[in-house]
Amino acid sequence: MSLRFVLLRSKLVVFLVTAISILSFSASFYFSTRDGMGISGSFDSINYLLGFPYSEVGFKLPLDETNTIFLSAFGGYDFIRSTYFMRLSPDFNVEKISVSIPLELSTRIVQTDEATETGRFNIGIATSIRFENIDFAISAYYSAFYLFYDPAFSVNIPTVYTDDIFRSALNIKISYIQPSFSISFGYFASLRWLSYRASFITGENSAYVEAKLKIRF
Repeated sequence: MSLRFVLLRSKLVVFLVTAISILSFSASFYFSTRDGMGISGSFDSINYLLGFPYSEVGFKLPLDETNTIFLSAFGGYDFIRSTYFMRLSPDFNVEKISVSIPLELSTRIVQTDEATETGRFNIGIATSIRFENIDFAISAYYSAFYLFYDPAFSVNIPTVYTDDIFRSALNIKISYIQPSFSISFGYFASLRWLSYRASFITGENSAYVEAKLKIRF
């Protein structure tokens, strides 16, 4: 057996092992009438969502031995809105209940001749509870600070925006979960508080459907 043949066979084995390692992972194909479609999955502590119009990647690290406290950090991009997202949150899991307190920055790059909102700082709370195969989740965000582009200095200036705008958002979702698939029904709404009426009004709001199917590459 020649040395050349041995080296060729060794390279072929290494290539096949590497290819199998890369391709033999499971992920979930998802479809949402609100968020588009794509593939989501994880490698150890790294989580990803690759799709259109939105994609993100990040990590979720346990901070204690019982895996009840986690630190999550994600970055993403919305292709339709041309907007970047960065999110940091402490996450708490106790039996079938989970609670997250996300801090989020959304921003976009613009070139304009007048003062324009280019980003928001959001704070929120997200909770979910699991009953057998049913998961009920609710999340709420509030925009307290904003980034405004100043064309005179070509910089984004953090500020408190005082005009009447939709500062809050609410998302409610109920999911039926099985080992190989899940289907969800949800409702999303942007909200604005009217002090003179002591009530909320909704802006962008819609019901939506999501489905996930586990696949293996």
